[in-house]
Amino acid sequence: MSYILILFWLFFAAVLGHTAGMYHREKVLGREERRATWVYAWVLMLPILYMAVTRSNYFGDTYAYMTDYRSIPGSLAGKWSYIQSHTKDTGFYALGALVSIFAGNHFRYFFLVIALIQGYCLVKTYRKYSEDYWFAIFVFVATTDYLSWMFNGIRQFTAVAITFAAAEPIFNKKYVKACLIIAFASLFHKSALMMIPVIFIVQGRPWNWKTILVILGTVVIMSASGVFTDTLDTVLADTQYSNVVSDWRGGGDDGTNPLRVLVYSIPTILSLFCRKKIAKSGDRVIQIACNMGIISTALYLVSMVTSGIFMGRLPIYCSLYANGILLPWELKNVFGKNMKTLSIVCFLIFYYIQMHFVWGLM
Repeated sequence: MSYILILFWLFFAAVLGHTAGMYHREKVLGREERRATWVYAWVLMLPILYMAVTRSNYFGDTYAYMTDYRSIPGSLAGKWSYIQSHTKDTGFYALGALVSIFAGNHFRYFFLVIALIQGYCLVKTYRKYSEDYWFAIFVFVATTDYLSWMFNGIRQFTAVAITFAAAEPIFNKKYVKACLIIAFASLFHKSALMMIPVIFIVQGRPWNWKTILVILGTVVIMSASGVFTDTLDTVLADTQYSNVVSDWRGGGDDGTNPLRVLVYSIPTILSLFCRKKIAKSGDRVIQIACNMGIISTALYLVSMVTSGIFMGRLPIYCSLYANGILLPWELKNVFGKNMKTLSIVCFLIFYYIQMHFVWGLM
């Protein structure tokens, strides 16, 4: 029932957003823009945080996270040993040990801390850089990202959220600061390091030569997926991901669902038709979000012919930009209200298909 109520809440909040005081004018990269207030931003996010904290113990990886957290020893020496015993993504387990000092073995408090960190990073970036904050959060819900990440893959999404909070230095080409934030995020999940080359690739005009090379590389990988998989297996042989290729091959992982790939590619497909307008706007936020969308689409296409479990978890680093920043801009500045209405309907249909037919939650 809560999966339906969250949609009602969002539409109620949409009406609320049109009342006085929910939006104001503020400077964004030197320009006056209409943005949601912090109060309204959190009003939209709080129900998602509540659901993330109170979710069923058996939703996705929740039981594993709960069990691991409860295994943290009570003594400080024991907590230190617990941290040292996790050689992979130690930042996440160190955070758990820190929370346990104050919360004991009450794992819901740990989920609360994680949800607040993730929620703050999303609110901070979308509130400032999205043309339509409500629509950004709506898409985050309707694509089921809130379930896939805030209820399930919370270790990786903590890293994703922290890198997303680095949006401002990325937009301003403050590479040292951005890389430091990404390096910190990698303490929670090593996959965050993939964003270091990405922040250089996405700079510049939309659909520039760097992104074209990414697309060409994607075509090559898709046409020779077997060779790519074998090469990836060799490259990862001596890393913490040494078993991922054998796992997805042995586990029957046949790649990301093509429907999901299509849905997440919509901002990129639309940007292909309005790339000149994006370039002419001179808005480097949208230009970077556009290039992020291209990379997200490329990664999803690769995951469609390889692994949805491994490769399919990488696009989220870039799709947050495409779905929540690029798409609202496209709908407002290029395609208009009718297309926005159609988009909302299509996202709701996808939400129902995913929740009812794929996951059986509705």
